[in-house]
Amino acid sequence: MQIYFEQEETIENEPVNEICSFDISSIENIIEAVLFSAGEYVKFSDILALAEDLGLTKPELKEIILNFAENYNEKNTGLEIVVLEDNVQLVARAENIEYIKKVLKSNARQARSLSKSAFEILAVIAYNQPVTKNYIEQMRGVDCAYMLNSLIERGYVEERGRLDLPGKPYVYGTTVKFLSLFGLSALSELPEIEKFKNNIDNAEDSGV
Repeated sequence: MQIYFEQEETIENEPVNEICSFDISSIENIIEAVLFSAGEYVKFSDILALAEDLGLTKPELKEIILNFAENYNEKNTGLEIVVLEDNVQLVARAENIEYIKKVLKSNARQARSLSKSAFEILAVIAYNQPVTKNYIEQMRGVDCAYMLNSLIERGYVEERGRLDLPGKPYVYGTTVKFLSLFGLSALSELPEIEKFKNNIDNAEDSGV
């Protein structure tokens, strides 16, 4: 069965495609394959680059992706599709994480578990961002240069510019990868700080 769309809008002056040459099922299979193969979040803009190949406009393809994610998550499977701001990811459902950890003997979403120090820094940043390195160190009472750089290298924290103060210190915030690690779609879904502290208490006091 072919899909036909009425064509009324364009994006960035791109030509409008008159006919979608793929059926919905084929498009959804492609989306699922892309997300599975990525193994991490994928930017919407990267998937939407396939629109012309599929005979669709970008708005049409994005609508199909969002509908597919909603329908996929209604199924009783061990996986779900999480939309993280402008990104999308195929992940294991939260209720299966402990079993995955036992089998793989690793964090379900991270090969190496985060240390208590790393969790503490992430907590300070997540609940107070954007923050400076000096602010983090004042909150924790110890130097955090090494751990902060490690979290940046691993993609959980990023620079958010500089303050207009003497020395123009950098300010930092959490990333989409941070949201993915904790199964969040947005920062507004952060749990109460006490619940987050439970993760800190259960973390190994070694590594990053």
